[in-house]
Amino acid sequence: MQDPLDQELDRMDKLPKRGLYWVEFSAYALGINIAPRKRSSTHCQLVRIVVLLINLSIIYSLVAFIMANYQVSFETYVEAVLLTFQLSVGVVKMLHFQNMLEASVQLVHSTETGQVLRSLGLFDLDLPRKKELLASLSAILLDNWLIIDRQVMFFFKIVTMPVLYYTMRPYFQYIFDCYIVRDTCEMTLTYPAIVPFVQLGKYEFPSYVIRFFLLQSGPYWCFFAVFGFNSLFVVLTRYESGLIKVLRYLVQNSTSNSLVPKHLRVKYLQCCVRLFARIANHHNQIENLFKYIILVQCSVSSVLICMLLYKISTVLEVGWVWMGMIMVYFVTITLEISLYNVSAQKVETQSELLFYDWYNCNWYNESRDFKFLIKMMLLFTRRTFVLSVGGFTNLSHKFLVQVFRLSGNFFLLLRNMNNK
Repeated sequence: MQDPLDQELDRMDKLPKRGLYWVEFSAYALGINIAPRKRSSTHCQLVRIVVLLINLSIIYSLVAFIMANYQVSFETYVEAVLLTFQLSVGVVKMLHFQNMLEASVQLVHSTETGQVLRSLGLFDLDLPRKKELLASLSAILLDNWLIIDRQVMFFFKIVTMPVLYYTMRPYFQYIFDCYIVRDTCEMTLTYPAIVPFVQLGKYEFPSYVIRFFLLQSGPYWCFFAVFGFNSLFVVLTRYESGLIKVLRYLVQNSTSNSLVPKHLRVKYLQCCVRLFARIANHHNQIENLFKYIILVQCSVSSVLICMLLYKISTVLEVGWVWMGMIMVYFVTITLEISLYNVSAQKVETQSELLFYDWYNCNWYNESRDFKFLIKMMLLFTRRTFVLSVGGFTNLSHKFLVQVFRLSGNFFLLLRNMNNK
């Protein structure tokens, strides 16, 4: 007979997970199939090559604009610099996750199907209130998936705003110039860039229309890279914090007379130790997957925040319309870096609370074997689960404040240099 917890995990696996669906779709749009059990990988290599070539051509066009206006003023090409950084980070992420595809697939599969909790042996014990225990564990996991969906979809809405702005800006600009100001009726490019072309008599190759839609695709590639891979981190870490919540609940009830009979408590605690070992392995896999890409993301985000602050200081003199656009971009970048730190802090906080749960159960009235397991787990859980930034420091609320402070210092330096 199948384990009741495994049956419940099978049921949860079939439930719709909107946040995870959009994460998988965003990665798939870049040619990276992190859920091969759902989608075919037949054309992924071709899609990756096409996406990479398009992104590199857009980056080249942006760099060409920066070089052409380098002697004018920083305000002229600061937007092109922002987009260049964003697209470049997207390309780096795409190459990184393609290189770590096997680890990504394994983590997504383990998260979605609940492999960490399967065959735990907990419900093989003759526990008197298995249904109540199963219902409690199921409630924790379902509530955790709801939190994941809400957080991922909130980030989805935030990232969509700058994409809509860059997509619709040339059309609104055309309407404004042609029908309101009645000055010129020419369709402008989506953002400042110089796309190379060849003049063949009266014809241009590639044509203006192709160049226009080439730049139009840039915000979408940024969206897929920013939303897809950042939200993947949120899904994995939030699920890990949910697993720790499950373990905390089990440990808190390890000495409950109504739930665990005294003669089964050692075996029950061994199942808890087994779950802790699996969570630790799951955590190490997340750490290895994101450790270095987080370093790249944090470094670039601090530069982007600095430039956005500078852009805001110059836009104040232009008007509130431009100010609103820059603020949307600023909120997106800020939320992007905040998601990493807030999610990692959640895991660290839950692991800290787990240490106290091991100690606060009534272990002093239990058998020698029970006490030995508690002492062993107190030694292991003294070191909390943290996610590092390239091995230099750890993601946390404190590190988030340091990033903002560093960006502010860079902004002041940049403004002083430009004033001189």
